[in-house]
Amino acid sequence: MAYQDLLNASIYKDLLGSDLSESISNVNTLSKDYAPINPYSSGAYTDRSARNIYTGVNRDVINPVQAMQDTGLSGLDKTLLGATQGLTFMNYASKASPFISQIAKSLGAKAPIGSLGPAALLYGATRNQNPYDFTDTERLGTIGSTALAAKSLAPILNPLLTKAIPTIAGKSAMGAAGTGIVGMHPALLVGGLLLGNLFSKKQKKKAEKAKKDAYADYRGQLQDVADERTAAVEENREAMQQAFLNQQYQDRYNQYKNQYGGNYRMSADKGMKMPANIVAEFTGNELVVNDQDALEQDLANGNVSRVASRIRNAMKGGKITPGSETHKSNPIPVDSEGNIYAKGGPLPFKVQKGAGIYDHATDQFKENMTDKEIAMVAKKNIAKWKKNNMA
Repeated sequence: MAYQDLLNASIYKDLLGSDLSESISNVNTLSKDYAPINPYSSGAYTDRSARNIYTGVNRDVINPVQAMQDTGLSGLDKTLLGATQGLTFMNYASKASPFISQIAKSLGAKAPIGSLGPAALLYGATRNQNPYDFTDTERLGTIGSTALAAKSLAPILNPLLTKAIPTIAGKSAMGAAGTGIVGMHPALLVGGLLLGNLFSKKQKKKAEKAKKDAYADYRGQLQDVADERTAAVEENREAMQQAFLNQQYQDRYNQYKNQYGGNYRMSADKGMKMPANIVAEFTGNELVVNDQDALEQDLANGNVSRVASRIRNAMKGGKITPGSETHKSNPIPVDSEGNIYAKGGPLPFKVQKGAGIYDHATDQFKENMTDKEIAMVAKKNIAKWKKNNMA
């Protein structure tokens, strides 16, 4: 019996066994063994797709301004909420009023102040709980509550204003009662209204600033997500391209692997002619970062995650020259077209004009380093290049 016959017999035995549950389990297992991958797709070179990148976790960014508008509360709910808040404010203000009155008396006041509860009630009931806008209701509530607070302080301020305001035709501007029809000096009423209007303007500016800051933070979060996606797409693409180049390089290398491979390859290495247009020499273990200009711009903008992503892309892409760092025993020439020649011929990647060349790459950059640590290492290298006139 052939090997395939034995294999088939084993499968049929599993499927036709006496235990039905085992049969079902075996069918499920066999059905999952085959997972074909298109060798011409990105799936052959990288373990994630664009779908993975765009549907990953932490992609939901909430607009705080919109969230405050879409509370789902009805008009009645908002009214009841405002009334409850107003009653809470009034309760606290009513309890505090006697203590404030005692303080005023200790400072020379001739009469106790009125309760601040009505002013607090009006103020609390007209708030809409949204820090990003300032409605007309809030504006009127602020002005009205300030005027009511001024009326509560009238027993203290009325005598002072009566002395300060000159009489008209020999009579007090306050009239005989000295309190007017609203129970306070007219100047105190006008001052309360003006002060309330000033408070409302400040509150409106505060709400506008909060809204502006919230939108700026929201746009910043959206940009961070976009940058992360862009970096992930670039990383994916470069990883796929590098894997493809590595495969081509390996295929070419494997052409020399036959029963005469050792001597055949050695002869090829010895007979290989180097181009005459050599412009530079590497020494091994240098990391080649071809998007160095973009990296330095990210560094200037403080985007350490993008800086680290570019370094990691180059590391994962295998853009490191082979061998130890020495000109004497490991010269690696580079021609004018950016081809890098090691012992086996040109490497599967080139060095472009303006690229960053980080020596002692595997000593400087470690897998467990944070984005900030990688960015700091890159910054130190750039400073060293500038100091040595190599930037």
